[in-house]
Amino acid sequence: MNLANLARLRDEDLAGQASTAQARALMESIVSEERAPAGRRLRVAPARRARRALALGAVAVGLGVAVAIGVGLPGGPATRYANAAVTIERATDYFSVTVTDPAADPGRFEEAFRAVGLNVTVKTIPVPPDEVGRLIGPVVPAGFRGPGSIGVQHVAPCAAAFCGKVWLPAHYSGRVVFGIGRAAAPGEPYADDRLFDPGEEALDGYRSHGRTVAEARDELRRRRLKVGYRLYWTLPDGGFVDQRVTADRMEDGWIVEGSRHSSSDTVDLYVVPGPEAGPAPDPMTVYEAEPHWYDLEG
Repeated sequence: MNLANLARLRDEDLAGQASTAQARALMESIVSEERAPAGRRLRVAPARRARRALALGAVAVGLGVAVAIGVGLPGGPATRYANAAVTIERATDYFSVTVTDPAADPGRFEEAFRAVGLNVTVKTIPVPPDEVGRLIGPVVPAGFRGPGSIGVQHVAPCAAAFCGKVWLPAHYSGRVVFGIGRAAAPGEPYADDRLFDPGEEALDGYRSHGRTVAEARDELRRRRLKVGYRLYWTLPDGGFVDQRVTADRMEDGWIVEGSRHSSSDTVDLYVVPGPEAGPAPDPMTVYEAEPHWYDLEG
C-alpha cells in the first residue's frame, strides 16, 4: 500500500520471483497491523514482494438477466453469478470477475458480489481514461487480518471492460469496498490507486527525471498545465513514501524523480528532497493526511 497498498497485490507483484526477508517482514507487519485497513494506500513501497505465476481465461459475459448457478447448500452462495453489469465466478482462493458495463448502477455489482457470498460496497470513482471500467481495490474498512491474501489482478486479453482475479478468502464475511473506474470530468482529481514507479513520466516527448524542479515546472507551465508536488522520500528499509506538499515546500534546485497526471490538467512532480528538508515523515502520518477514494461519494 504504499506500506505498499497494505496487503494489496498488483499485477506486477504476481509474476514468480522470490521475496526478500525484508519484504516478508514488512508484509507480515502490515497484515497484523490494526490501525490501518488492508487495501488502503499508504504510498510506501517495499523493495520486492513474493510473486506468484498466474493465468486466466476470460469468463463468459452475462447478458440482460441475472443468472446464478452452482449453489452448494440450500440458501448458500452461488459459485457463479452474472447480470448485465458483471460476471463473478468463485474459485478455491479467488474470484474471477468480468466487468461488462462499468456505467451500470453500483447496486448491480453489489448484487453479484452478494450472490457469491461477499459483503461488498461498490463506488464509482474518477480515473484516467485508460483506467475506465477497471475494478479497483479491495479495501477492508475494519482491517484485514487474514488468513489469505486480498487484491485485484488485471487479466489480458479481455473482450470486456475489465477481466481479472480478485484475491479474497471465499468465505470472508467482513465488509469490503471496491471502486469501478469512471471517466473523470475535466480537471477532476483522479482517484489514483497505483504506486508511483521511479522514472514514470506524464508528458509525451519530455523527460522530467533528473531535471531540477525549476526546469520541470517551466515545461509544465509552457504546456499550460497546473503543477502539483510530492516529496519522494527514501526510507531506511529500501522502500519509499511520497508525500503531497505545497509549492512553498519546494526548492528550485531539488531533483525530479518523475511525473504523473493527477487530473486532466494537473501534473504532479515527484521530487527527491534535499538534506535541508529534514528527516522523512512517519508513513502513517502521510497516509492519514491523504484523501482516499473509498471515502468518496458514489
